[in-house]
Formats: sequence, structure tokens, C-alpha cells
Amino acid sequence: MRIRAPRSVSLRAGLALSAVALTVNSGCGSQKVAREGTDVVSDRARQVAEAWDGSTAAAEWRAGYYPLGAAVQLPRGGLRSQADKQAYEDRHFFLRGKLPDFEQEDGQVTWSGGESLTRPLMRVKDAYKILTGDGISGEPHLTVTGTQLGEMKLATSRGPATVPAWIFKLDGYDSPLKQAGRRRTVETT
Repeated sequence: MRIRAPRSVSLRAGLALSAVALTVNSGCGSQKVAREGTDVVSDRARQVAEAWDGSTAAAEWRAGYYPLGAAVQLPRGGLRSQADKQAYEDRHFFLRGKLPDFEQEDGQVTWSGGESLTRPLMRVKDAYKILTGDGISGEPHLTVTGTQLGEMKLATSRGPATVPAWIFKLDGYDSPLKQAGRRRTVETT
């Protein structure tokens, strides 16, 4: 005597086997297509890299100064309170006193290997304006108690460098906020 499984069990088993077979077959084909697509992308990337090497743009990139890190460094340990974080985010600063009249045209960017580059220096008023945006102060706010020219470390296209920076002393903080002192654009003659 022969025992037969109910028709619904046979149907489910057949559908499951078909799904597995279809998945295996389609997976093999898609891997081949993905592999071929990767080869095309790799070939294009190789062509772009070869065109870059020896180009004028590559020489300028290697010899120039292109900041890759954040242009503003918060005080050591960061901002202490949610109110101070909000003030910084909203660009609410209050200047106690005046910005220094000291204006220097150029500053030195120096890499650890000893190489250096002279770059135009951003005016302190422009650096402060970047921090404050439209100049409308509100609550909460951060109070700037003093400003001077100094230095900061910054990641660049040529590795870490020491760059000129405007040092903003903040009321209630032991370490300053630093703004890279480089101009955003360089005038050409």
C-alpha cells in the first residue's frame, strides 16, 4: 500500500524547491554581472588615476595648501553646556571689547617635514564674522573676551600642518576657540 502526502504539502514543497533553484540560478548570473560591472568601474578608476598622475592639477594639489580639516576648533573638551552648544550652533556671540587693529597680510603654513608656504591671512574681522554670521546676537550667547593671532593644527592635502589661526578667548573657558586664519579665496594677479 502506498501512502500519499496531501496535495497541499506536495504543492508547498514543489514551490519551495522552485524558489531555491530560481534563487541559486539568478544569484550566479547577478554575481557575474556585478563582477563585470566592478571590472568596468575599476578600469575607469585606473584611467582617471593615470590621467591625474603627472597632470598640472596634481602638481598644484601636491604643492598647494588645501585644508581638509575643520576650520574651527572648539575649546579643549568641547562646549560645556547645552546652552553653549546652542549659542555656537545659532552663531550667537557677544564681543566684550574690540577686535585687535593688528592686520597682517600673510601667514605661514608649516608641515612636519619643515616645508612651509606663505598664504594670505584672513582679517580678524572676517574671521569673527564667519563665527557670528549676520551679527545678530541672541540668547544664549558665548562671550568673546579677547582675540589674538596664534596657530592651530589642521589636516591638509599634504598632511597635518600648523596654520595661522585667530584665537578667540571665551568667557568661562580655560582654552580658546580657534578659527583658521586663511582666506577662503586667493586673489591672482
